[in-house]
Amino acid sequence: MTLLPVHCALLAWTTALVNHHVPDPYMDEIFHIPQAQRYCVNDFATWDPKLTTPPGLYLISRLFSLCHTPIHLRTINLVFAICLYPIIRRLVALHHPHTQRWSQHLFTLALVWFPVGFFYNFVYYTDPGSTLFVLLCYLLAKEKHYTLSGLSGLVSLTFRQTNIIWVCVTMAISIMDILSFQDHTIVTLFEQQRIVQSIQQLIFQAFHQLPLLIKKLFMFLLTIVGFAGFLVWNNGIVLGDRSNHIAGLHFPQLFYFSSFLSFFAAPWLLTSDHVGAFFRYPYLKHWIMIIVITAIMVYLIHNYTYEHPFLLSDNRHYTFYVWKKIYRRHWSLRYLLVPFYIISGWFNLRPLVHRTGFLVCLGYMVALLLTLVPSPLLEFRYFIIPFLFYCIQLGPPSKVWRTWLVIIFYLMIHMVTMYLYLYKPFEWSHEPGSLQRFMW
Repeated sequence: MTLLPVHCALLAWTTALVNHHVPDPYMDEIFHIPQAQRYCVNDFATWDPKLTTPPGLYLISRLFSLCHTPIHLRTINLVFAICLYPIIRRLVALHHPHTQRWSQHLFTLALVWFPVGFFYNFVYYTDPGSTLFVLLCYLLAKEKHYTLSGLSGLVSLTFRQTNIIWVCVTMAISIMDILSFQDHTIVTLFEQQRIVQSIQQLIFQAFHQLPLLIKKLFMFLLTIVGFAGFLVWNNGIVLGDRSNHIAGLHFPQLFYFSSFLSFFAAPWLLTSDHVGAFFRYPYLKHWIMIIVITAIMVYLIHNYTYEHPFLLSDNRHYTFYVWKKIYRRHWSLRYLLVPFYIISGWFNLRPLVHRTGFLVCLGYMVALLLTLVPSPLLEFRYFIIPFLFYCIQLGPPSKVWRTWLVIIFYLMIHMVTMYLYLYKPFEWSHEPGSLQRFMW
């Protein structure tokens, strides 16, 4: 039994509320919607310099003639939201074929209702399309439709440039699938010899089968070459407003994401097995590793914490309050949180390395590093794809009540965030008469 009608019902109900209370463009919609409307009248030459992402969303809106009002334009993200359900459902079934179908459907419903991603289905932002085409790229690759997968990856780049990283991860996983490479699970990082051998074997087999790989992954290679050409042509990755999107080294982003992941996946992660295993590591080498990791984290926090001007100046985003109430409360708090980051990272990584192969874990970690660290701005919507990719690898829990708990948890968060967004607007003193709203 599919739960897609339930998903559609919540989408329809929330859409009706949002379009009734916020019929006009809000926040970044004031840039996206006029640009889309230019495309809808075939004005492809005019570009708003405030926009930093490619025009994929506007082109699709033009293709389907969803152009007349903000409400019409927002409809395309509802289509993306509906299509996301069968894609995630199929990915969950492919990764965890031995779990019950009912459990797979519940787990899928939880993921499509993930509050941060779910919220952006009701505004004209690029996130729903970006998420859809990245996961479609991954699904098609797992089903061995490599040309279509590469094409979907190419489309995803027209929504967000950093999706090239997830396209490369998908291509790497496709290489292992084509070669029938056995990606073994590695329980501990102390198995260095096995780790090195695994990487060496994959490289050797890839070179040995290079003509086959080029033939099957031609569209991936074309996408990567095309993206490289874009970087040369554009003199960088950011379109438009580069001054506020300068890439740097923002390593604490990894710690923020780990905390974010632990919070939203807690009912799935806090099992008796994981909790018990956490207290079964009395060995000296583990304590030495913890001390080394602590020292590295403290160094990275001290030298690479960055407060973006947008983070401190815009009190409409929840990240403003996270930063103000936690990280700015006292200078020492960012260091005192290191033990929590370590515990969070352990609870996040342990189930992942037990559920999937080491090289997939490594690819995921590299993707996190390349996606999050260069970003100067702490923004929760940048965590959507990493969160969903992780949960798909994690899979449905053996106890279905945990997924029910997640669904209830997500619904409560959705209700609260929508209540604040729709019914608790406020005004800035320097912009009287203009309503501001809370959002992710």
